[in-house]
Amino acid sequence: MPFAQIQYSDIHFDRQVQEMCVSPSFKCPFYGHSWSCPPNSPYLEKALSTYTDFYLIYSMFDLESYIKKEKERTGRSEFFIKNTFLLTKTFESNELEKEYAKFLTQYNKDYKKRLLLYDGTCKYCKIQNAGACTFDSGDPCRFPQEKRYSMEAIGIEVIQTVRDLKDKLHIEYPSNKYSYRFGLACFK
Repeated sequence: MPFAQIQYSDIHFDRQVQEMCVSPSFKCPFYGHSWSCPPNSPYLEKALSTYTDFYLIYSMFDLESYIKKEKERTGRSEFFIKNTFLLTKTFESNELEKEYAKFLTQYNKDYKKRLLLYDGTCKYCKIQNAGACTFDSGDPCRFPQEKRYSMEAIGIEVIQTVRDLKDKLHIEYPSNKYSYRFGLACFK
């Protein structure tokens, strides 16, 4: 199962990460349109320090094989296939959610509180077939106890965190072969 127990000290925080969601050159389409994304997400470095157990959860997709098959099937360039995959398929994938489900069935320690963090915007409503996030409609979050902040949205520098942990995770990162999605399960 793709996860590794890590320490709070392994997590890199930086307030500027939240600002990466909106800049003069890029604006994430979820910025200001989700209960779990900036500017609606808090900076949680201090709050996370109160948790005791941390697990980096990840899913991996064989991007190299996918690109090869798509090139043969469509004749499109690797650049086009890779960018289309990254912009569409990763947002639609439930693989990280499946890895969380497997992990949570095996996690047998008692805890008072948990916080599950994802990559990108919260997809919990979609996973539950409840529709889109209610933020734009002005309705409250349907699942406030299950809301999935992204790690970046709360100030975690995911790339640096993963790079420093790649030996512990036993993965090649960054990788040209695999596409990874990362989450963080926190317990106290």
